[in-house]
Amino acid sequence: MVYNEDMIKPLRGRPLTNKEKMLVKDGMDLQDIKKVLDDFMLLTGLEAIFTNGKGEIVAISDQSEVCSSFCRLIRSDPEGLKRCVQSMDKAGRQAAELGEAYIYRCHAGVIKFTAPVMSDTTYIGSISSGSVLMWDWDEIALQEIFNQTKDLKVNKEALVVASRQIKVLSSKKVQGAAKQLFIVASHLDSSGLDMLKERKELNDQQSKLFDFVYQNKIGRDPVRLLESQALKCSYPMDKENELLCRVRLGDRTGAKAILNEILGHIFLGGVTDIELLKARILELVVVISRAAVEGGASLEKLLGLNYEFIADLSAKKNFDEICLWIVKVLDVFMDTVYETRNIKNARSIVEALKFIRENYKKNLTLESVAQQVYISPYYLSHLFKEELGITFVEYLTKVRIDEAKRLLKDSSMSIVAIALEVGYQDASYFSKVFKKVVGLSPNQYRKNLS
Repeated sequence: MVYNEDMIKPLRGRPLTNKEKMLVKDGMDLQDIKKVLDDFMLLTGLEAIFTNGKGEIVAISDQSEVCSSFCRLIRSDPEGLKRCVQSMDKAGRQAAELGEAYIYRCHAGVIKFTAPVMSDTTYIGSISSGSVLMWDWDEIALQEIFNQTKDLKVNKEALVVASRQIKVLSSKKVQGAAKQLFIVASHLDSSGLDMLKERKELNDQQSKLFDFVYQNKIGRDPVRLLESQALKCSYPMDKENELLCRVRLGDRTGAKAILNEILGHIFLGGVTDIELLKARILELVVVISRAAVEGGASLEKLLGLNYEFIADLSAKKNFDEICLWIVKVLDVFMDTVYETRNIKNARSIVEALKFIRENYKKNLTLESVAQQVYISPYYLSHLFKEELGITFVEYLTKVRIDEAKRLLKDSSMSIVAIALEVGYQDASYFSKVFKKVVGLSPNQYRKNLS
């Protein structure tokens, strides 16, 4: 289908024909779409365009000639219009894959963002908005736009005038507008929202797993093959124990982070048989559920949930689906812990742990942390022993040494600098504590990394 600006103009401010309605799957109410686009334009001052699953422009917000003269000028050339449609369609499908709004640089060199419109699990189109700049308008920015559009038959002087009218927004404002666009798109058909959320969770989970693989320098690096073989035989029991502590505590965020590390170890361990992988994951679920009961969850309720989860697990066919599944199982277990335990106590210790993790560089004391979470030092000390099985000082030391391990990977940092970075004013004392916890001095640990 060949577009021109005259074909697009009639889509603004008048009833749609039956033929136009058929451009969208299942004849979705395009008047509703049009209203959503107009509302978004009034809220942000930015043009909004709906393209259907065929990559065709179906509706555009009113007054977009005023707020997007640059885009209107680009689309005055049939080739420019064609590229606009193609880039919006490609971005919309990418957004559907990610399960969230997608920010990108369009063919003309400006920033746009797109949100998918779903019907159940089917992609039926997208809403795109922009154009904006995320940098100051200057001669360099203008030259970039000229380079991107040099083969289009548009008036260059008019292009300069129009480019000066493009809004310059900060990164945070663009992200905020993109999130609003996603909410707007979700309003059109909420049946696809759950699926988008699931895709986003899956992509986030995959990203974290690949981060773990990268941090362990394995994957495709042949130099680390021996290390990967060692990992196959070294299941991280210490991480599993820490995971169980987090579950008992009700620390959802911390539990998820540690679970992801365990999944990374399993992934690196080379388990390729899907049924063997399921069996290993199921063992982990049983252990987590036991910890949830110890944390105050209802045993009767968890037994029923375990039966449902086992049936659901049998239908999973690949590693990604299984990883997402166990994260959801963990969420449900954590919910049951929160349902039945003393929420006040749980929140106090969770807030204390968070404060320590964010301020370990400072001279923290049991008294200063207790003051931050509004409980007595004696009671906070009691919570550490009862909930985590360690003292306040032991937890603070663990956080600092874990961070020191990470910093030791940077060969440019001296031991003195690392000691200061993790909260130790005396490098000699830091080395002593590090060796006591790790079994190696900081220098020995660094040499083993190379």
